[in-house]
Amino acid sequence: MVIHDAATFPGLIVTCRVIGILQIEQKSRKKIERNDRLFAVPRRSHSEQALKDVADLTKPIREEHEKFFIATDELEDKELNILGWKRPKVALQAIKDAAKSFGKDGQVGGLIRFAADPLNV
Repeated sequence: MVIHDAATFPGLIVTCRVIGILQIEQKSRKKIERNDRLFAVPRRSHSEQALKDVADLTKPIREEHEKFFIATDELEDKELNILGWKRPKVALQAIKDAAKSFGKDGQVGGLIRFAADPLNV
């Protein structure tokens, strides 16, 4: 999820900096799986420049995001168990682990490459 104060539209590509991850366990009819949500801010946004970590978000904002994900999954007859919020390094490791699962050398389907400093902190 990109946290940004400007309106965007589907298909827009925004270069972002990862600020954390919301770890989630999702139950559907027959299986339980992880379905974590990454949080990021645009690299060139002045208004979100101070956000370096999901811990910088207020507790009500984090709770609002949790409720949003729970509500959207209920529409699909799924149940979410919120495991917790983790910092940028954990989020970056999740991205790297996913890249290893799907491609080589940090490449996922030919679309994602990691910069020398993907956190840009």
